[in-house]
Amino acid sequence: MRPSRLTVAQFMTRDPFIIDGGLNLVDTYTRMFQLQVRHLPVYSAGHLVGIVSDRDIGHILAVQGLDPAHTKIESVCTPNPYVCDPDSPLSQVVWDMSQRKIGAALVMRDGQLQGIFTLLDALEVLLVLLNEEPAAA
Repeated sequence: MRPSRLTVAQFMTRDPFIIDGGLNLVDTYTRMFQLQVRHLPVYSAGHLVGIVSDRDIGHILAVQGLDPAHTKIESVCTPNPYVCDPDSPLSQVVWDMSQRKIGAALVMRDGQLQGIFTLLDALEVLLVLLNEEPAAA
């Protein structure tokens, strides 16, 4: 497997869980805990409106005067998340994520969510590459 030929589709998590933007912070965090995920694409009326991470929720909950039971996730999620095509070179996606200091890329084609590529997926790529036998000379 040559690293220069890898695509994000080869390592993304397919059919990721999504969250409805109308849910509040408490329900969103509970859902993340139940699903054991750290990032959720946020949808409202069938359209992507952003992404939220467990870290985002922790920062938001630290804001004084914010009622987590009455704050909708769509009002506090990160809008315009990083999106890439399934055929995007993995090296480009990883580079973009590192430069933007983000933990997830949404993988979309024709406006449809195909998968999510997270830092944990990137670690799996690293394991594959580290365990690969060197090519015979």
